[in-house]
Amino acid sequence: MNAAAVPVRDGPVQAELIADVKAVAPGKPFTVAFRMAMDDHWHTYWTNPGDSGLPPSLDWTLPEGFRAGELQHPPPIALPTPPFMTYGHEGDVLFLVTMTPPAKWNEDRITLRAEADWLVCRELCVPGYAALELELPVQPDGPRPDPVAAARIEQARAGLPADPDGWQFHARQTPDRYRLHVLPPEQEPATNPTAAFFPYSARIIRHAAPQDVQSEGRGFVLDLAPLSPGLPGPDRLSGLLVLTRESGRQALRIDIPFSKADPPWLSNPERKAP
Repeated sequence: MNAAAVPVRDGPVQAELIADVKAVAPGKPFTVAFRMAMDDHWHTYWTNPGDSGLPPSLDWTLPEGFRAGELQHPPPIALPTPPFMTYGHEGDVLFLVTMTPPAKWNEDRITLRAEADWLVCRELCVPGYAALELELPVQPDGPRPDPVAAARIEQARAGLPADPDGWQFHARQTPDRYRLHVLPPEQEPATNPTAAFFPYSARIIRHAAPQDVQSEGRGFVLDLAPLSPGLPGPDRLSGLLVLTRESGRQALRIDIPFSKADPPWLSNPERKAP
């Protein structure tokens, strides 16, 4: 018998748990996706929802010894609702969770249970809830992949935020703005993509303020409006830089200290990215 899970419909959302395996093996981690399929024009929220909102959450009930990792969000999109700005997700979304079984397991099946809570909005906001279950057989000699589910989950994993390998960032703080200077690796295309910054904290920038992008040599600079202009700001700039090109979206993690100086590559334009 293969994995068994029943989708649950609550208002404009259909929710379910999906695994990338048809059978689990003791001690072998696998991935479970919390799927939210939202009706057209509805959205839910990122970990920092912006000016309002709440992100989805899962409260797991697991077999003894199983461990669930944190809920991994895909990169958000900006959702303007003037005069506010929120950050979130639309459409059919997979939130990934790494599940780690214990090294020893003697039963022939497991059941993963999660109570899912969310807030979705259109013109109005509606809270949602689903009690979800996923039943999987145990195969002691190794996990058995589910090719269809695994392909969907791998596609979602490929779109998750990544470390900025080869990219250089520099955050500069002035009395009235924050400037994020970006220098891409040399192999990146010369044309600048559409760029947006999504802070991890709701208390860094004014979310609804425009984020102006200007070319700067091989890179670009992104201007951000501080939440409290003229007052001492944070020590670091942390969040996601989301780049949009014709080929798709790319999200890079940023966690860098603020400086009052220009980035070093502006005074040394021959400096190459590592």
